[in-house]
Amino acid sequence: MEQKVLLLRTAIGVSLLALGACEKEIVSDEPVIAESSVSITTQSVNDGETVSFPVNVYVFNAADRSLVRHETLADKDQPFSFSIPLGSYSVYAIGGADGSRYTLPADRDVTEETTISLKEGKEHADLMTAHQNITLDNKEDYPLTLNMERQVVELTNATVSQVPADISDVSISLTSSYKSIQINGTLTGSWSPTYPLTKSGEGVWSLPSPVMMLIDPASVDITISLTKEDGSTKTYHYTSTNDFVNNYKISIEATYQDDNIATITGTIIGCTWAGNKTITFSFGDSNHGGNNNQNGNDPSIINESAPAVHSLYKGCYVLKVEEKDDYDEVLLLYKEDFPIEVGSKTEAEVLQEIQEQLGTLTIEGTSGWRLPDEAEARHIIDDYKEIRLKELAISLEKNFLCYNSKTLIVFRILGNAGLLYNCPIEDGNSYIPVTTLRFQK
Repeated sequence: MEQKVLLLRTAIGVSLLALGACEKEIVSDEPVIAESSVSITTQSVNDGETVSFPVNVYVFNAADRSLVRHETLADKDQPFSFSIPLGSYSVYAIGGADGSRYTLPADRDVTEETTISLKEGKEHADLMTAHQNITLDNKEDYPLTLNMERQVVELTNATVSQVPADISDVSISLTSSYKSIQINGTLTGSWSPTYPLTKSGEGVWSLPSPVMMLIDPASVDITISLTKEDGSTKTYHYTSTNDFVNNYKISIEATYQDDNIATITGTIIGCTWAGNKTITFSFGDSNHGGNNNQNGNDPSIINESAPAVHSLYKGCYVLKVEEKDDYDEVLLLYKEDFPIEVGSKTEAEVLQEIQEQLGTLTIEGTSGWRLPDEAEARHIIDDYKEIRLKELAISLEKNFLCYNSKTLIVFRILGNAGLLYNCPIEDGNSYIPVTTLRFQK
């Protein structure tokens, strides 16, 4: 792997720190000569990637969570050094967040939850993050590697073809996007950016340039809007589950057809370790006079009443039913679980393998099977007694996986009433797919 390296030389001083119960307390009346150093290497977790600059490095005291140091590295060749007492620290790095695009906080106000926000009218940069906890209890050299992980997806292109001549504007928007990121890497500030397309040929409209997006891949709503010269607009919606993944480039090609059915085919191209994946979906337009916000002949709406909570549908367990304006939304739990062999795989490789397996699930009348998110995992935990009564092919006494848009999280259905954070993903872990279906009212 070609490493893109930043070296942080940190001279170590000493002070009395109020450390946590699990940490070593150090008391000394003698000053320590600042002759030792911490060497921090910042590199991408994926082959062939470079680190995004500038990189903001934040060091927090583990005892009181106060900011100890903040430095900004402009490029890979810039070294810097500073004195720091012996003790325990949390080190965070955010790459790609520069002052021209983002509102950066003043150091006096910074905590681990402080937000770096996108400025009005700006688009996201190639954001990367890293985090590592360290404990310095002697003057020996301490090597630390911060693995920078890309947090964005890139919408490389969006093209709509066969657009009627009376259309004056075309745009695409995506929900489950975020405007901000905290120092600790948490995404905040949900928004739905709209990207205008420009006319690039006869009946063809395209995205003028690629855009980066901070996005929750668990569920993304895509909307394509066609505006006529008289000002009336038709909108087409599609909910994509587990198709958008960080560190992917996404291209969407849409064709508007004469029968008012639009078919969109998207190809996801992995930047590094990921393979190729194609997303295909279609939707209808029953309101020929204008705005397409009605269910009409939308094939994503199942033409029957929603099943009851705790019942079975197609042999799968109904976790939740939520009433929407035009349909009932059902959260469905698959009828069996699937074990994962981890071995030496990275988390990204495990996630990719799971996604490939999910694409092979075929139950008539269902689609979009995916890993549950944290909220959905809690539904599974809360319903374990009902799930057990259904005698599904699910072995409950083990650890399962869910996905929080950034990382895999382990949880227990029996024996633990909550999610298990910071637990390693191991052989023997399983996952139970979920999907969201829409039923007519």
